[in-house]
Amino acid sequence: MGDNGLECAALAAKASSLGEKYAAACRACAPAVFTAIMEALGHGDNPIMREVCKASIGLTGGTGLMAVGTCGAVAGAAMAISFSFGLTLEDIEKDMVKMLSVNLAVAELCRTVEESYSHIQCQEIQFSHWGKSFRFSNPETLTEFVAFIDDEKSGFKCYKLSGAVSGWAVECIMKHNPGFYRR
Repeated sequence: MGDNGLECAALAAKASSLGEKYAAACRACAPAVFTAIMEALGHGDNPIMREVCKASIGLTGGTGLMAVGTCGAVAGAAMAISFSFGLTLEDIEKDMVKMLSVNLAVAELCRTVEESYSHIQCQEIQFSHWGKSFRFSNPETLTEFVAFIDDEKSGFKCYKLSGAVSGWAVECIMKHNPGFYRR
């Protein structure tokens, strides 16, 4: 592995550690993953990143805590990958191929998640981990889920998934947009 490969591996490991830490601290996978990726790549102090992060909160728990949508960690990572391309609506209106490049990079991440977790949908990942799914939009169920994932018996799997996805997203960004990394 060359210097670039070592640097990418170190950045991915940093993002993974931050993603797991932030997911455990705030229990909101999408903003935890988005923030971990941005910080690992040197954009933690970017005020625009902080504003964009606000938009990720509703993607937590399979979108709106409903568990039926895309895993919030994957959604947060997709936002980070998209952000790294720096495209505006005007850019993709002029050249749709640019949007295709973003979506191909996001699809690459999704395939990696599917290889490791069998799905990218929140409830399906839950079923594969615990044999049941939680509908987080019910306050009692959300409380039950938080107690469950904080229990060592669950293996902290949502937190670990958030960490893994953060690392994979950094690898994806470094492959497709190495210039996004601020040393």
